[in-house]
Amino acid sequence: MTTDRRDPAAPIPLFQCSVPAGARERLLATLDSGWLGYGPQCRLLEERFTAGRGGWALATSSCTSALYLAGRLVRALAGESQPEIIIPSISFVASGMAFLQAGVRPVIADVGADGLLLGEDGVRRALTPRTRAMLAVHLYGQRCDELPALRALADEHGLLLIEDCAHRIDLLDGTGPLGDLLCYSFNAVKELPGGEGGLLWGRDRRHEAWVRPVSNLGLAVDTMQRTADLRHADYEFAAESGLKLRSNDVAAALVNAAIETLPESRAQRREQFQRYDSLLAAIGAEVRPIERRDDDSCLMYVIRVAPEMRDPVRAAMAGAGVATSVHYPSLARHPLFGNEQHDGCCGDEDKCIITLPTFARLTPDDQRRVVDALAYALDGVRDRTPSASAGPRQMTLG
Repeated sequence: MTTDRRDPAAPIPLFQCSVPAGARERLLATLDSGWLGYGPQCRLLEERFTAGRGGWALATSSCTSALYLAGRLVRALAGESQPEIIIPSISFVASGMAFLQAGVRPVIADVGADGLLLGEDGVRRALTPRTRAMLAVHLYGQRCDELPALRALADEHGLLLIEDCAHRIDLLDGTGPLGDLLCYSFNAVKELPGGEGGLLWGRDRRHEAWVRPVSNLGLAVDTMQRTADLRHADYEFAAESGLKLRSNDVAAALVNAAIETLPESRAQRREQFQRYDSLLAAIGAEVRPIERRDDDSCLMYVIRVAPEMRDPVRAAMAGAGVATSVHYPSLARHPLFGNEQHDGCCGDEDKCIITLPTFARLTPDDQRRVVDALAYALDGVRDRTPSASAGPRQMTLG
């Protein structure tokens, strides 16, 4: 995978999707097959996530759909209304909303100060008698570093451990999943872009027979199976309500092609992250990149600055033609599941974060332009805010 030359004066977006060359051939074959719904490409995708590690998999319409199905299963296994799931305070809104819609109450837990990831201490403080599950989010592509401890804690309390893998595909790992349920995203900005789509992986094969009808309007037999003969079989209904939450072969074909280039695309992003690290080192302590390990997917490059500097820095960078974003505001500030934790349940860390551009066609010159814009913005903020020159406040999270 190569980078394209970009107009040096053009605005630098936060992200641009790149489709591997092999995707076009696979996609055209799917378009010519006469079958575009949930079918052979979806089944192939599911097999790729179970090969060598067991369990079962279901190609879904989004990661949110996978999280929702996980929530429905949590509620069914709990056998009670409004069971609770512990989720980290820093994550995309789907990490809470999907469970809320499934009838499971999200309880917001504090995150670690370094990687903004869920840890054992935060979970223990959030546990209640109604806790039935916990959600570990591999935020920004980091592998949740306390996952073994969360697995042990889940076993200690009889909880389901669910992994939100929207930012990190684990197919390159040398070990199998630790969670009971894993939810993946194939959104256009993720590691395996399919436009939209997701996948739910489960450890316990007994859960698959319950989840599949729920993902298909409560139908016990999917359309491809029912129409296998010229005399289509009758509809069969399960004793469970459901929604239409499955993927389609168009999206799955794109994802299947992207899997084949995953090592190359991840290595390219790692090079970009290392270049950012080197360029930002010259700016000094006012900018604190989130440190990455070797098992990181390098999906989002996130820095932190003092909270009073964040918004004016972003405005100045936009004026210089460089896009930035914020991933994410604390879920504890959300009006539907803030759990009355008005301090945001993460100090001010969510007010410090800035996401910088990262995508395949981002060139080294583009990255230098991003960092130059950041340095210029910081200089301007210092001139207007003398107290900012002392550097960012040190955050201490519980």
